[in-house]
Amino acid sequence: MEAPIKLTLARKDYQLKQILELQRANLMESVDADTASTQGFVTATHDLPLLKRMGETAAPVIAIRERTVLGYCLAMDRSFKEDVPALTFLIERQDGLLHRGQLLGESEYLIMGQICVAEEARGQKLPDRMYKYLRACYHLRYTYCVTAVDARNTRSLRVHERVGFDELDRFTSADGRNWVLVIWNWRDGMEGF
Repeated sequence: MEAPIKLTLARKDYQLKQILELQRANLMESVDADTASTQGFVTATHDLPLLKRMGETAAPVIAIRERTVLGYCLAMDRSFKEDVPALTFLIERQDGLLHRGQLLGESEYLIMGQICVAEEARGQKLPDRMYKYLRACYHLRYTYCVTAVDARNTRSLRVHERVGFDELDRFTSADGRNWVLVIWNWRDGMEGF
């Protein structure tokens, strides 16, 4: 019998290195067009020092079987604005948007950096489980989770909608790519906790 897939926070170097391996294997440039359209893809790369710094504010959620990382969920706060160039434009844009009558920039929110599941573990709703774990870990500190999804990544858009994200905005980045900005209110459904 195969060991179960468990969720935890990545705190060990071997786990962070496996996140980077999984990321490289699923970059848009690394997968064929059919896989990209049916299974999704990731668009950003990170390095080990950056992942370690990200883990100081929001440790990555991982889905792990024994010692093998089968999925990850990377998040960060606004302090990474200068470390991840794509975030500078994104944070400035989203901070100026109104959500539920309030400027998003006046709220505490977590920026979802990337979510990915290994091919052999797909179809088990691991993104849903990882997102729920992320929310359980960080909902007291952050009101919202916000992310931008490449508009071509229809699988990712469906997953985010299923989990509870709502569309907040659409925009085109300087490189001509179209993005959908989505937001998940972590306080919704938490009454009584």
